[in-house]
Amino acid sequence: MRRGPRSSTATCPVGAAVVHDGVVVGRGHNARELEQDPTAHAELIALRAAAQALDRWRLNGCALYVTLEPCAMCAGAVVLARIPRVVFGAWDEKAGAAGSVFDVLRERRLNHWVEVYAGVREEECGAVLRDFFAAHRSQAKN
Repeated sequence: MRRGPRSSTATCPVGAAVVHDGVVVGRGHNARELEQDPTAHAELIALRAAAQALDRWRLNGCALYVTLEPCAMCAGAVVLARIPRVVFGAWDEKAGAAGSVFDVLRERRLNHWVEVYAGVREEECGAVLRDFFAAHRSQAKN
């Protein structure tokens, strides 16, 4: 999770990578503002890239690493892609769906369950996000 986006204050600095057999097969950065697309989250971009690289939509055997706890949309995509493991840094207390607000990834009524490793490099990931939002609020005031 060291490699982060070169972001402006308009783009929330969330990054994601899909790893298969120790190799990054998909990566993405938040592009919602850039593309004016509500689905352009880092996780979805990384999942699409991985599916294309592996030439399959079932991403079993892969792991998703992401800066911020996935939202419900991204968690749903992880379940549908059959990703067995998600590792994330900072918790998202407003929209997280991997244990903070919801727990889509471990919902037993769904057809696939995901191992979740939360809080990996949490302080570092959280600091990047806090700094971004502090700068964003500061610019909004000016």
